Amino acid sequence: MRRALFSVATLAAVLLAGCAGGSATSAPAASPTAAPPSTVASLAPSVAPATPSPTANACAGIATVVSGKLTIGADNPAYPPYFQPDPSTPANAKWGLGDPLNGQGFEAAVADAVAQAMGFTGDQVAWAAVAFNSAIAPGAKPFDIYLTQVSYSADRTKAVDLTDGYFDLSQAVVALKANPIAQVTTVAGLKEFKLGAPVGTTSYTYITANIQPTKAANVYNDLDGAVKALQAKQIDGIVVDLPTAFYMRDAQLTGGTIVGYLPTVGDVEHFSILLGHGSPITPCANQALASVKADGTLAALTQKWIYDQGAPALK
Repeated sequence: MRRALFSVATLAAVLLAGCAGGSATSAPAASPTAAPPSTVASLAPSVAPATPSPTANACAGIATVVSGKLTIGADNPAYPPYFQPDPSTPANAKWGLGDPLNGQGFEAAVADAVAQAMGFTGDQVAWAAVAFNSAIAPGAKPFDIYLTQVSYSADRTKAVDLTDGYFDLSQAVVALKANPIAQVTTVAGLKEFKLGAPVGTTSYTYITANIQPTKAANVYNDLDGAVKALQAKQIDGIVVDLPTAFYMRDAQLTGGTIVGYLPTVGDVEHFSILLGHGSPITPCANQALASVKADGTLAALTQKWIYDQGAPALK
């Protein structure tokens, strides 16, 4: 959501901070491993940076920012469903919205699993709040690895390292619960409804090329315009990427719902773990990712924290 590869002015300050072209989200939000429930066992990465040979232990003897600890960076506020709030967290806590320290939420849980696969126990993990724009910029990093919906792009790899993916980005439909479209369970069922999306996005292309509704889709300059149109009942649903759909449902709409996420067609964006450019820890992070994919941990976390959070599949 906030790290996708297409920016939207109004959401950029809150959601995303550095998108690459094509997605309907705002600044910076797909990973090779988080497949839809029907294919959740298929976890081959979309883009695979160089990894060590199967017989090498890439995590042996790695040097971290703080000796003996793995420092994990994340943006602050930390948004659900990637980081979940903790009722026991005081109001003046360091972290806003979600709390990475409780291990709850998709990226908090993935980070913990990856850290363990890298050889670090829970008491050897520390979290650092780092703004997204600072994380993706060139230069030394105050963290070893960083997870905050960072979409892979070749341009970004000129300034930072990006691992194999851990979540593939799907398109999704957001609507108001009171609208009949909320009951739709198939892509074909969307055809009779009035849909909208920001101009020039992969979301709009998905509508015209794959849903092919009987009513021409509305086009908006940004997501704000689409949200206002939905609230005014000028359209029945908005097509956006899934991370943005969560944000719209939970933060922008009253009575909003995710109708469902759509089958992937064509190229797939994915979230990567970010490290400093040329980091010696990158092969270790990729090795750890491969491990949590192979043993089913990543698939289970994706199901629990993404698809089970009110994001059904549209067949």
